[in-house]
Amino acid sequence: MALRGLLESVFFVIANTIMIYNKEPLQLNSPVAFWLNFPNEERVFWVDRQSDRIVVGAKRLATVKDDEDRHNYAYVFYGDTFFDTSKNPKWSGMGHEMIAFTHYYIVENGESFYLHAGESVSIEDIEVPHIRHDFHETSDDKSDWDNLMHAILDGISRGEMTKVVASREVQFTSDTPFNVASILANLAENNPNCFIFGYEKDGRTFVGASPEILVRHRGSEILSYALAGTAPKDGPNAWTKEQLLSDKKNLFEHNIVRDRIVNTMKQITPDVTVGETGIMELAHLYHLRTIITAKDSTKSLVEWSKLLHPTPALGGEPREKAMALLETYEAHERGMYAAPFGFMKDMGDGIVVVAIRSALIMDNILYAYAGCGVVADSDADEEYIETNNKMRTILDAL
Repeated sequence: MALRGLLESVFFVIANTIMIYNKEPLQLNSPVAFWLNFPNEERVFWVDRQSDRIVVGAKRLATVKDDEDRHNYAYVFYGDTFFDTSKNPKWSGMGHEMIAFTHYYIVENGESFYLHAGESVSIEDIEVPHIRHDFHETSDDKSDWDNLMHAILDGISRGEMTKVVASREVQFTSDTPFNVASILANLAENNPNCFIFGYEKDGRTFVGASPEILVRHRGSEILSYALAGTAPKDGPNAWTKEQLLSDKKNLFEHNIVRDRIVNTMKQITPDVTVGETGIMELAHLYHLRTIITAKDSTKSLVEWSKLLHPTPALGGEPREKAMALLETYEAHERGMYAAPFGFMKDMGDGIVVVAIRSALIMDNILYAYAGCGVVADSDADEEYIETNNKMRTILDAL
């Protein structure tokens, strides 16, 4: 049954004409229900734990040209790819753009509403399915992983780089098509400390639960996370928080990321504050985290995103050499994995995360992605186990 109330109008000037977004109160049991109202449409899903905001968009209204054009729309999705280009067809046409949608479900500031440009559609509070898929791994990447680790550790030993972030793509096949709505709902339920995201285009859906903010823009305040250094929270090899906070290898890896973010920010503004390094606790993992803030009114959220991406938490240090090695030796295409992904409001405030703990879904095939930072003291088998632990974010949602 459709839920409706009084209608408001929100005006945006587009190409010298007045675009009217109509705003109607709408309460749904789950934001995934709104997603389900738009099958076969391009759509996006976003749960922002920091700002206590949910945005679900459907049906592309416009490709937003630039930051000036962005002001013409209520909410704008920004998605990129890790590298400048994507050659694999499964990533074709995904990323490298800002998008405004025709229909939005918004939950923020204690209210929830339906925002639409032009004609509304009847929104049903559809029950979200909870499905457990019968799936199995249908790829074997251990040989590729060992070759990649050998190349990285060889480069580090020769002094060409201090850190490189290796990643894996693991294919899983289900007996039935993967139910994206169920997976999104499970990701949101299982990961209360993460940003939940989904983007569907042309039968492909990219989903994930990221703990890592690349950049947050609020007025003149810029915030970023240095999130690097990982330990298992449960299982026979579980660490304590104190162990991680004092581990030399993990602290070395973390400080490379922290220092790069700080140095990048200081190129733009002298007003940079570095917080204390602490622990971020997730369902199965501990991470070292340092929060870094700056004051700046000269650059937009997207401009800051492009300055910071990729941090050494996703690429490596030095950036150019690490990226060149990854392009040569990683056997898979990263696509939108570990790339900037986020939302901004019309005045430019918003959050961009890095799209880690993620997967690309195509019917009954799912490609799960995970990575880890490699430094001189890293062991290939231990890092492989770490990526398995990180992949549990996706697998637990299936």
